[in-house]
Amino acid sequence: MLRSAANRLMRQSSQVYQAVRLFGADHPRVISAGEASLVEVLKQKFPKAKYIEVQDISGGCGAMYEIYVETLDFKGLNTIKQHRLVTEALKQQIKDMHGVRIHTKLPRDDE
Repeated sequence: MLRSAANRLMRQSSQVYQAVRLFGADHPRVISAGEASLVEVLKQKFPKAKYIEVQDISGGCGAMYEIYVETLDFKGLNTIKQHRLVTEALKQQIKDMHGVRIHTKLPRDDE
């Protein structure tokens, strides 16, 4: 009984996370101070970025973030070098994190 309740709670938590992820970019949401701080650092590092998004995926404690950056600054760089640019920009902040997921890409030519 306890196991089934725990499994149900895990499924619900996963569904809530998926909903936030799916609607986060298109619909306004309240962001935490930690998310806002990381976005500002990334905006300073990548002023030409077409898209920057930071999501606290730690449940709100700020221990783990998922980061999306889309910028022409990545042109000619492989994925590892793109991720290195992001981690270098957030070097001080990453020291206090448990983990970070980074997603980078170049804007499409037609955008």
